[in-house]
Parts: sequence; structure tokens; C-alpha cells
Amino acid sequence: MSVPVFCSYIRRKDMDTVLNCLVTDSVGPGEYLERFQKSAREAVGFDYGLAVRSPYIALGMALDALGLVEGDIVAVPATAPAYYASVLASRRLGCVFIDSESETGMADLGSVASLEPRPKALVLHEALGLMHESELVASLGLQVIEDLSLSLGAYVGETRAGANGQLAILGLEHGGLVTAGGGALLCARGRREGQVLRNVAESILPELHMTDYNAALGLAQLRDLEASISRRRELATLFAQSLARTRHKLLSQPGEGEPGYYALPVALASGMKDVRAYAKKREIETEPAFEGSMVGSGLVPEGKCPNARSLLMRCLLFPLHQRIGVSGATKISKVLATLP
Repeated sequence: MSVPVFCSYIRRKDMDTVLNCLVTDSVGPGEYLERFQKSAREAVGFDYGLAVRSPYIALGMALDALGLVEGDIVAVPATAPAYYASVLASRRLGCVFIDSESETGMADLGSVASLEPRPKALVLHEALGLMHESELVASLGLQVIEDLSLSLGAYVGETRAGANGQLAILGLEHGGLVTAGGGALLCARGRREGQVLRNVAESILPELHMTDYNAALGLAQLRDLEASISRRRELATLFAQSLARTRHKLLSQPGEGEPGYYALPVALASGMKDVRAYAKKREIETEPAFEGSMVGSGLVPEGKCPNARSLLMRCLLFPLHQRIGVSGATKISKVLATLP
């Protein structure tokens, strides 16, 4: 049996929480949603947060909460999800793209000062689960929305993922570190931002709130978040040792810290097609890291962001989820150690 790159690991006790929700009379947003939002705020460490039905909705609300108006410019990494473009367009906001650092794959925030036209805000998608130092982000002088969908649990120095923006988005889709079967959590770090977000939340339609069904699953997964991250950390250490025997490079958190362990990102020194075929033949699934990104979807103008374009062609994701058992881990280690 092949080992998938992503796996929404749902155990029997997770399903018990969902089943308890199913036998109640509540179908829409209700008690389980309130419990999930409270638990999520405590787990991630925010003043206020609410759960909505998709990351698309969460990003739109975050942009509204920042007070951006038609014509304002927003900076986004070229490796950010392609749906960002649609959200920005729906609010008639302009967009400038940030290239990637060639060595780490992270957004090159050092280039933001030279972007034209000058942005008013930054949506900081932390690609590959890697995060920037807080001093660098603060020095930009921009309003920041931090997307920690891939970096949950990451830290550098004393700064944890989610602390680099006035607002933060945590996607809860399939394959995430925490999944609710769909949806997203939108959080405010401080009291002032929290109050602004409360005001925005009061005006959204009931149909945009996460349902109790999804919240019940998210609630169950939050309980075991630390154990999930711990298991992924163990696998990442094992796989890094195997990959070190090859000419390929693991893209990892620079500085004193660790990444969000959502997958194992490998920068290839050879053709992606051959490596994927080799892994698949040995029952290990892989996925291009930036296939569904801005640059991967053709949204970045030709000639812009050369480093991101290079990563698009050579960065591959390998499995790194807690459902990988001993035999699966051994199989992945052997493949990584012998990549062509």
C-alpha cells in the first residue's frame, strides 16, 4: 500500500466526539463551535478567534478587519496559495509579489522595501512550514496577516508561529496539522485587533460560520495536537538523516527553532519527474510543493520571482504525518537515502 503525502488522521475517539455532535439537535453553528473556538484560542494563544467555513472567507474577513480600501496594495509571497488572488480581486485590492530566498524557500522579506507600488499590508504565507524572525517582519512597517496553516507549532528564537501579524489564519482543510474536514480559524493577537475582529464577526452571515459537525472534529484533533507534532518531529529527524546521504537538500527552519511539520520539503538536485517515478515505484507518494501556488498557477507575471519559479520545478513534498507506522517510516527512509 502506498504512503500518501497527506492523511487526515482521524481516530476512533475523534469520531466519538463527532458522533456525539450528530445525535444532538444542532446542525449549524452552536455549542461545539463555541467550544472549538475557545480551545483553539487557548492552543494557539490569541485574544480572540472565530472559525469560518473556508480559508477563503477567513482571508477576506482579515483584509476587511485591516481597513484596506479599493486600490490599496497587498504584498504576498509568490509561493502563496492561488486562491489569494481571487480574494484580493473580490475587494479590488492590488497585489505585488515577493520572490523566495533561494536557499530556504522562504519569502524574501528583505526585498519588500523595493517593491513597487508600495504595499500597505502583507499576507505572510509561511510556505514549507518555515517562519521569519519577528524583528524582520516588524521592520517592514506593514500591517500583517500571518497564514500559519503550514507552520502551526513552528518557532524561531522565542517567537512562535502566529505572533508575526496583527491577525492570523489557520486553515483546517484536509491534510493539515489540525483538520476540521474544512474551514479556517481567524485570530487576533492583541486586544485592540481582537475588538476589531469582533466587530467584523458581528456582521457576517450565519452561513459563513463553521458548523458544529466540523467544529466537533477540530475539537477532537486539538486535544492531541502536541502528540501529533511530537510524532512528526521524530519522523522528520529520521528522514533528514536518510536524505543527508544524498545530493538533495532538506529545506529547514533557519536559526534557532523548528518548522511546522506538515510535510517533508526536499529541494531536488535532479529532475522532479525521475524522482517522483522512483518514489512511486516504491510505494511512496510525493507532491510538488508549489503546484497550487500563485507562481504555480501562472498568476505571477513572466520574468518576476525567478527563485520561486526555480523552487516550483524542484521542490517536492514527502509524507510526514502521524499515521506513518514503523514499516512506512522504514520504507520512506530507504527511498530518501537512495533518491536518484
